[in-house]
Amino acid sequence: MPTPSSSAAPWHAQQVFVARQPIFDRDNHRVAYELLYRSSQQATGAGSISSEVMCSDTALHSVVSIGLDRLTAGVTAFVNVTREHLLGELYKIFDPSTVVLELLESIDGEPAVLAACQRALAEGYTLALDDYDGRPSLDVLLPLVKIVKLDVLHCDLSALAVQVQSLRARGITVLAERVETREVYDRCVEIGCALFQGYVFSRPETLAGRAISMQQVTMFNIINLLRDPDVTDSGLEDAFRSHPSLSLALLRIVNSASFGARSVASIHHAIRLIGREALSRWLLVMLVASVGRDSEVANEAVTQAMVRGRFCELLTMQTGNGEPSTRFLVGLLSRMDVLLGLPIASVLERLPVDEDVRAALLRGQGPHAPTLALAIAYESGNWGEVDRGEDADAVETLSELYADAVAWAVERLGSIVDAPTTR
Repeated sequence: MPTPSSSAAPWHAQQVFVARQPIFDRDNHRVAYELLYRSSQQATGAGSISSEVMCSDTALHSVVSIGLDRLTAGVTAFVNVTREHLLGELYKIFDPSTVVLELLESIDGEPAVLAACQRALAEGYTLALDDYDGRPSLDVLLPLVKIVKLDVLHCDLSALAVQVQSLRARGITVLAERVETREVYDRCVEIGCALFQGYVFSRPETLAGRAISMQQVTMFNIINLLRDPDVTDSGLEDAFRSHPSLSLALLRIVNSASFGARSVASIHHAIRLIGREALSRWLLVMLVASVGRDSEVANEAVTQAMVRGRFCELLTMQTGNGEPSTRFLVGLLSRMDVLLGLPIASVLERLPVDEDVRAALLRGQGPHAPTLALAIAYESGNWGEVDRGEDADAVETLSELYADAVAWAVERLGSIVDAPTTR
C-alpha cells in the first residue's frame, strides 16, 4: 500500500477518502483492486498518518456505505485491516466472497492475532500479508495466508528470489507491489511472483508503440468538424456516412438507455437529437474505448481515463468553479498520451482545444490544473496532496464523487462494448 504523505492541512471531521488500484496476474488479467482509503476523523495537525487513521472503523463502514460494487464493479477487493479490526472482527461487514483481508505490516503473530486469523478462515475469508519482511514473528501466520505482498521498490530482486521461492514452496501466492518499471516487472515474473500491482500498469511505456488506426484518425477529424460552427449538419452526416461502422455506432449510442432508448433510423436525426457537444463527448469516449480492446491492462487504463474525466466533471459541478464539460475533457485527455502511445503535445495537435486546456495538460498551469491535480492525487491515494488540493475544502463528499465516477465509467464503457470495432 502506498506510503501516505504528511500534511499540515487540517482534515474535515469524519471525511473519508476511498480510491482503488488494480492488481494483475502474469497474463495481464485484472484479478482484483486494492482499496486505498483514509479517514480524517478529526484535525490532528502535522505529522504522518497512522495506520489506525488510514483504516479506521469510519473508513471501513464508509466503504460499505458507498457500496463495494460501485468501487470495484464486482471484482475482488483487497481491504486493509489493522490488528484492532482483526481482533474485533470488524471485517464481518464484508461478504467473504468479495474481499481479501490484507493484514497490515504492523501485525505480528501473537496468540490473539493467530486465533483471530483462524476465526476469519473458518468464516470463509481469504487472508493476505501486506509488506512481508520475513521476520520470524510472522512464521506462525504463513500457514493461514493465501497471498503475501512484497514491496519490490528499491529491492535487490536477486536476494528477494530466495524469499519468493520459500513462500511458493509453502503454497503461497506472491504479489509484487510498487512495480514501477517493465524491467522490474519482468524480473519479478522470472523469480516467481504471480500477482502484480504498481505504476508500471499506468505508465506510457505499457501501451507505447501502437499506431493510430484510420478509424481513430477519422474520429479525431469528426470531433474537429463537430467543434467547427461553419460545418453544417449535412456535412457531418456525410462524414459519418463515409464510415459505416461509425454510423452504426452512432445509432447504437442514441438508441441506448442513456438517451431513453429512442428509436432513431437516420444519421441526420441522430446528430440533431444528441447535439454536437454531446456527440463530440461520445466520440472521445469511443476513441478512448477503442484502445481498451487490446488487453486488460489497456482496458484498465481506459477505465482510469474515463473515471478521471468524470471525477473532474463532478468536482466542478459540486464546487461551481468552472465549466464541468471542459473539466471532463481535461481529465479524459490527460491519459491520452498513455492510451495512444503519443506525447500529449502530439495528441493536442489533432484536437481543437483552447489554451487553458493545453496549459493544464502540458504545463500543469491555468484554471483547470488544480482540479486535475486533485483528481490525480485522489486516484493515487496521495492523501497529503488531496488535503492540500485547491478544491478539497469545498467538497466534503470526495469518496462519493469518486464512486459515482467509477460507476459512470463502467456503465458508459459497457454501453458501447457491442459497438463495431474502431481499430
